[in-house]
Amino acid sequence: MKRFRYYILPRVCLVLSVLVLLFGLWVLWLSLGRPMPTRELACRQAETAHFAPHGRTVAAGHVRFQHTEPHLDAWVVRRTGGRFSVVELGRTAGLLWSVVDLQSIPMEEETLCVYQVDYAPVDTVVNGRIEFTGGEVAPLAICTHPEAARVEVSVLWFGDWETDVYAALEERGVTGELTDMGGGVWAGPALFVPDAPKPEGLTSSSSTLYLFCRAYDAEGNLLAVYDPTAG
Repeated sequence: MKRFRYYILPRVCLVLSVLVLLFGLWVLWLSLGRPMPTRELACRQAETAHFAPHGRTVAAGHVRFQHTEPHLDAWVVRRTGGRFSVVELGRTAGLLWSVVDLQSIPMEEETLCVYQVDYAPVDTVVNGRIEFTGGEVAPLAICTHPEAARVEVSVLWFGDWETDVYAALEERGVTGELTDMGGGVWAGPALFVPDAPKPEGLTSSSSTLYLFCRAYDAEGNLLAVYDPTAG
């Protein structure tokens, strides 16, 4: 009896306590969305969940906005053969990485594609009311043209009451130059895109966010164009 009380029972209690602790940590991990300690592991988890082949990381970056808080913390571009995928990630508990989304971008036939990594609306108080004035966009482009030396993106809110998207793009489109991140991936700082100005008296309307992209060679010659309104 003394052997059971002073030797066996404490060890049984210790093992049971460890099992309960491990079970609690496992439940907590599940409740947090199964975060991973590294971005690479989080990307592989996302690919498995989407039944996609495991690719290799060709570029990665963080999301930073000036006027509001982004929904994401980072993005990772993975490549498998001629297919690219963008994995959107968020931080959990300041240490772990959680998958927000995974988007596949086929590039077999196209040499240029632009992707909206993150977007957040920006509201302003006008006459005591909160009104939508625009939003911040984090653009990312994938260009597989071997001679590409410069890539720029233009972003526009286009209202459903407007008729000429190119005139609106020329008038108030916001343009930014992207940086070569390697592996055919180009990214740049977030752009603030003002909302389309509504005509006086218009009460019901909607707008569409368009991202245009152009790639140039070292001499400034246009190589490829991405136009979301074409076709």
